[in-house]
Amino acid sequence: MANYQDKNWQDSMRIKLDYNNMMSFITGEEHGLNKEQVEAMADQIKTAHKQVFEKTGKGNDFLGFLDLPEREKAEVERIKEVAKKLSDSTDRFISLGIGGSYLGVKALFDALKSPYHNELSREKRDNKPKVYFEGNNLDSDSMNHLFDLLPSSPSDKIEDKFSVVVISKSGGTVETALSFRLFQEKAKEFYGEDHNQYIVAITDESKGKLKAIADIEKYQSFVIPDDVGGRYSVLTPVGLLPAAIMGIDIDQLLAGAAYMKTICESEDWQNNPASMYALLQYLSYKQGRNLSAMAAWSKGMESLGFWYDQLCAESLGKDGQGRVPFTIVNNRDLHSRGQELQDGERNTVVTNLFIEKPNRDITFQKNQEDLDALNYLEGKTVKSMQVGALEGTNYAYAKDKRPTMNILFPELNEFTLGQFFYMLEVATVMEGYLNNINPLDQPGVEAYKKFMFANLGREDMILKFF
Repeated sequence: MANYQDKNWQDSMRIKLDYNNMMSFITGEEHGLNKEQVEAMADQIKTAHKQVFEKTGKGNDFLGFLDLPEREKAEVERIKEVAKKLSDSTDRFISLGIGGSYLGVKALFDALKSPYHNELSREKRDNKPKVYFEGNNLDSDSMNHLFDLLPSSPSDKIEDKFSVVVISKSGGTVETALSFRLFQEKAKEFYGEDHNQYIVAITDESKGKLKAIADIEKYQSFVIPDDVGGRYSVLTPVGLLPAAIMGIDIDQLLAGAAYMKTICESEDWQNNPASMYALLQYLSYKQGRNLSAMAAWSKGMESLGFWYDQLCAESLGKDGQGRVPFTIVNNRDLHSRGQELQDGERNTVVTNLFIEKPNRDITFQKNQEDLDALNYLEGKTVKSMQVGALEGTNYAYAKDKRPTMNILFPELNEFTLGQFFYMLEVATVMEGYLNNINPLDQPGVEAYKKFMFANLGREDMILKFF
């Protein structure tokens, strides 16, 4: 039995929400939330919870993400089979996508793989390919730099071979579609008639431009479910196939999400981390804190913050309301954003993402000369220093009556990440329902696309908007 299937191990890996520093007994009555305020919201948070899990709230036809931990199990074996074929036969993997078709995958890669993954030998990469992300911008310099890494002529060497996964529900998103056409041409030049063995499409089940291309070219394809929006799709093939190609354990990822699903389904709202996170952010927003910083206390977690930026902004930023999320990395940004958060306007809630046990630690050793005067740190680990930094930062904020929360990861692994994704997806929808908005559409994003298409000369849009 794998460790992630053991209940005791699962419980030891449960992520925790610590919100003491949001409360008035720490941050004072003027700036903190008191017990009475929170308890007065009991009926509203219970209603929001019911709207989510009974699928009766606004946008409920896009609540399919709730069932993904169990539903995607049927597809996992095919995903792993295709992933193995690509990772065994190619040494460069290119993931094309934007928004939800990119950010979740990038978050998984950055959190679970070495930051120097592409510089390692294939053996030290566990025989997995180097990983590249494109199709998320209109940036010719970036694409050309990646083209420079691809072979200029056919070769049988594995180090020259590359694979492409293109992710787009419609196939009409210009950033991804344009990139795909260019990388598809590169694949055809290199592989010839066999190029379809090295390209996989993740798209709609039956319609759209990418689906049509996949059918014509006979690409392997996987389905983005109709009832799952892009920013909620990390636990569909959108996230699972690229993750499996990278060597990430997708069974454990789904197991973590399933574990958190059970916790989030609980009607005991005060012990439900999704309910409490939604409620505390909602109440803080109503008190004028319209900015929310996600502070990643690990470089590898920065992309988790970027993933949440999209989830929060695209779900809650509408109808003239919504808090503005942004991501920082500490200790790095204590030397920049830290000044603003400590001494600027009182308009921000900080959520710390903190790993309690690193995969590898470093113990500081004594140096005979001690020219840098650091021998007082002898015997301390880098992690213990980071704990001191977190505690010191939270204390400084609390002393000045500035609210913070901690999301604590016992370790950073697939199981804890599965929990994190699921918890914040549920919390975001609940917060939207507390604000009486539809957290599952994105009219503002659609507006920019239409005007951009018109500006680029697409005739149907020119006629409509000019």
